[in-house]
Amino acid sequence: MPVIYIREQGTMLCKRGERLVVTKNNRMLLDQPLIGVDGVSVFGNVQISTQAAVMLMERGIDVSMFSYSGKYLGHLVSDKSKNIFLRMTQYAVYQDEEKRLQIAKEIVRNKIDNQISVIRQYRFRDTFPWKEDVALLVDYRDRLDRQKTANEILGIEGICSNVYFHSYGAMFKSNIRFEKRSRRPPKDPANVILSLAYTLLTKEVSGVLDAESFEPYLGFLHGVRYGRKSLALDIVEEFRQPVADRLVLKIFNKRILSEYDFEYDEDDQIVLSEEGFRRFCMAYEKWITGRDVTSGDRSFRSRIRQQSAHLKSSLLNGQIYKSYKWKQNDVSD
Repeated sequence: MPVIYIREQGTMLCKRGERLVVTKNNRMLLDQPLIGVDGVSVFGNVQISTQAAVMLMERGIDVSMFSYSGKYLGHLVSDKSKNIFLRMTQYAVYQDEEKRLQIAKEIVRNKIDNQISVIRQYRFRDTFPWKEDVALLVDYRDRLDRQKTANEILGIEGICSNVYFHSYGAMFKSNIRFEKRSRRPPKDPANVILSLAYTLLTKEVSGVLDAESFEPYLGFLHGVRYGRKSLALDIVEEFRQPVADRLVLKIFNKRILSEYDFEYDEDDQIVLSEEGFRRFCMAYEKWITGRDVTSGDRSFRSRIRQQSAHLKSSLLNGQIYKSYKWKQNDVSD
């Protein structure tokens, strides 16, 4: 179990020797050896003992905190970010507008390529005009080099996302439908799971960037906004389609989740049930850690670490950064 997910309200995470134990009302729910654990994610009213927190920090195992509905709040991490020279270089590249925009365009161009790849690999009904969406995406991708500011680049990214989601909605084959992207709060089951998948993906990326000593609040595409981890959002853009979007399709099209796995909370917002959450976490971990049995390619979790290391090397050595481009046979469905 690379990451332990705890959402049962009123539970307690404790240390017992070299093991992590989750209990509720003196009843043991989980007894997990520490070896092999990559992280811990807790949702809502879950307590963590000081002894468990210290042991996890000493072993370099991050603890991520979420609201019950899945909003990422922050994480508990050991003091391992020591490469001040990387941060100084990151600030210098950000101040160089030409270099900053070059990286921003690369991220968006690659995201559009990934969107095109996801659309092309799906078998649509003969009547669905997916080729028109691909043509629009190609057209806007080719306009990127003419954009002069980060806002103009983000404008292209936003238009292409709307075009992409038109085709994406036609890929759902279950009773769950996707009409358009909604968030804060998500208004239907598909958007609930998309938001949860994006949140866990952002957590993955944030932890890796912290480990490499990046300044997570300074992004090249998303720029600077108080309290926003813009660099994490930059890297997340490379993995939205191959990791999150394709996983959500699989979860609903293979009936891992259905409409019966969702309920309304006290604020009348749609949320995932406890059992549905358990099945989602199992599917997510299998997906993020899985290898392609035919090519032996890296898992997505390894790919994220690889991209972080590549960005670090590119900045420190003055090299051109290349985003992660998904190929259809990288990780099998």
